[in-house]
Amino acid sequence: MKDQLKKQIISHIQIGWRGRIIHIGYDQAEKEIKRGKKGFLIIATDVAERTKRNILSLLNGDYYQIFTKRELGSFIGKENVGIIFVPETKFGLKLKSLIKQFLDLEGGSVNCQR
Repeated sequence: MKDQLKKQIISHIQIGWRGRIIHIGYDQAEKEIKRGKKGFLIIATDVAERTKRNILSLLNGDYYQIFTKRELGSFIGKENVGIIFVPETKFGLKLKSLIKQFLDLEGGSVNCQR
């Protein structure tokens, strides 16, 4: 079940990237948030604490820490990705649901919600 969820999350990230639905990196996430877009963040587990603090000071929404920068990057053919902005569309809500289920199974905290 957990492996299946992980595959689905990875697949959604890849589809979101190819479909230009999700926005990769600090600058893109910051731009979307400042435009007033509703959404949530996927933040790598090994992102710098300062980077996390800075982006979260702008965000009025949920965030989830899942995967490393290298893992997130590998899903979309980049070296390292620390932050992904996911808009609250039907697609985004499905991805959010998958991440919550995965973190629940992993015993990880879903209290990354704000």
